[in-house]
Amino acid sequence: MTEENQKNPLAAMAGQKFLYQQPEVLTLEDHGSLGITPNERPFDFVKDERAIPLTMVEISSAQRHYPIVFSNMEDPVPMAVLGLPGGGNVFIDEQGQWDPLCYVPSYLRCYPFALASQDNGSRALVLDRAGPTVTEEARFPFFVDSQPSAEVKAIMQFVGEYEEERKRTAEFSRLLVKHKVLDKMQANYNVEGSNEQQVLAHYVGINLQKLNALDPEVVLELHSNGWLAPMYLMHYSMQCWRPLRLRADARNA
Repeated sequence: MTEENQKNPLAAMAGQKFLYQQPEVLTLEDHGSLGITPNERPFDFVKDERAIPLTMVEISSAQRHYPIVFSNMEDPVPMAVLGLPGGGNVFIDEQGQWDPLCYVPSYLRCYPFALASQDNGSRALVLDRAGPTVTEEARFPFFVDSQPSAEVKAIMQFVGEYEEERKRTAEFSRLLVKHKVLDKMQANYNVEGSNEQQVLAHYVGINLQKLNALDPEVVLELHSNGWLAPMYLMHYSMQCWRPLRLRADARNA
């Protein structure tokens, strides 16, 4: 773990292979006898995670349920906040199920698969061999008659679409850095029965004053290219800090 990741856990969570313990390129030779067997507790593997990467297209759905912050100032990745410091993911119940009323980030719906670029410019499907749903004699095999199964073809399409959105999100983040609208911030809450405020969390977010102070031509360009709306939606997501705290309090009660 780098020094930066030790100081800022969100930076580590934003890594391209975050959660993937044993990534391997999926091949018939190495994985022909394997497949996916759905887990009765499908989200146990992220019960201790406090944030998950998001793509820009997901912000409109995720902002209704989670505060959306950035991993850092220099190479920012949007992150859905799922828990508070010192705690775990408060959106997973005792049966390992995600709250059915809340959006599930695409990063988790891709897992245990991902795409990786190869030296020849092509892309390969990557598998986390250590994923809990990867098994022998699986319900959904990776290969049938030595060919990729229908399930593998479907996930290949899904993770391909996710990868394209991830690239567009990286461009979105570069614009935020370019226009210097990010700031280090903190979420506060009032202690019940007093006027005292406590710090709930420190995070990197969009400074609305800096955003509103941009040159009108820059704002028009951002709007025309579809970048402006997700910026404001991320700001609106700050309203989710209070529900998040209440969930955490209920979990700890």
